[in-house]
Amino acid sequence: MRRLLHLGVALSLASCGPPAAAVGPSTTAHPTAHRVSPATASPQPPTSGDQEAVLGPGGMTLRQEIGAVMMVGFRGPLTPVIPINQNAQDPAAMRELIQSVRGVMAHPVLAATNLEGGTVCFQESRVPCMAGARQVGPQGPAAVLSEMTSMSQGLKALGFDINFAPVADVWDGVHPFMGDRSYGQNPQTVAQDVTAAIAGMHAAGIYAAAKHFPGEGAADAASQLKLPLVSESAQTMRTRDWIPFQAAIAAHVEFVMVGHLNAPALDASAPTSMSASVLQMLRTELGYPGVIISDDLQMGALAPQFPPPSAAVRFLVNGGDMVILSHDIAVADATYDAIHTAVLSGIYPRVQLDASVQKLLSLGLRYMP
Repeated sequence: MRRLLHLGVALSLASCGPPAAAVGPSTTAHPTAHRVSPATASPQPPTSGDQEAVLGPGGMTLRQEIGAVMMVGFRGPLTPVIPINQNAQDPAAMRELIQSVRGVMAHPVLAATNLEGGTVCFQESRVPCMAGARQVGPQGPAAVLSEMTSMSQGLKALGFDINFAPVADVWDGVHPFMGDRSYGQNPQTVAQDVTAAIAGMHAAGIYAAAKHFPGEGAADAASQLKLPLVSESAQTMRTRDWIPFQAAIAAHVEFVMVGHLNAPALDASAPTSMSASVLQMLRTELGYPGVIISDDLQMGALAPQFPPPSAAVRFLVNGGDMVILSHDIAVADATYDAIHTAVLSGIYPRVQLDASVQKLLSLGLRYMP
């Protein structure tokens, strides 16, 4: 539990898949005043000892920065020694849990969950789970805005800061896996609804996360179980699937979540979340300047080829900013150690870690308590 004892924690009571409790250190564990990256001042990478001594953005230590780029799930009650969450089973316990974690942390904590409506709900929260994207989408952006504002207000009242929504995937009308969670088959319509959903979250004081780049609407399987194939051409993905993500970026979405997909037209050598070229497309072709977050690295889509520790390092080295591990604290500890080793060895440059932390800090505290 090194991570949770030493670092800022970002509470996550659900991962991107079916709602399941989770918590972890978030880089936004200090969502404001972060700057100074002394590691950038030297042309030579600092030695291991120097790395530990150097303070990064916001005066954070190396260990705090590593915790900041991890969102970690936990199960069980909060104990005096280690926070383990099974999790809170009612709204009052949920608020108390979030406040308790915040109370012992040296830095601000982001609490996150996954409430899309429809088939992806968080029943324990007692926040009314309204119609899903497939049902509300045909009613137009005004209905999407109203529903997402209402659900987000409920989450905010419990102490949450991030909702891993909206789904920006354009459904292909054939494969069933995203049919209920997508706003539709027309990319322009989906883009309008995604924009409205983000506006609703922002109106309630909740950070938004558009998912699952580069587009999961034509996936042939659920990524919780296996690596889905998206057999669309690169041109189709650019002209159809990326339209809602472009709209999300224009709407100032704070996070874009990268899905675990086999999209050979974009990169035949690696899943999208493990692909430097796919992450670079998000940065350069779509011009996204914000936080790139992984989908849960403990999903079946990446196992066994990409175990979470090595997957996390690869995602961050490739240009991602934050990783999610939503189930096992032991796996999170091993991942923390792997990132730490990667920084000390120079595989994951400290200056790159600093930049990701700065991005999170630059979100500001506008939606924090």
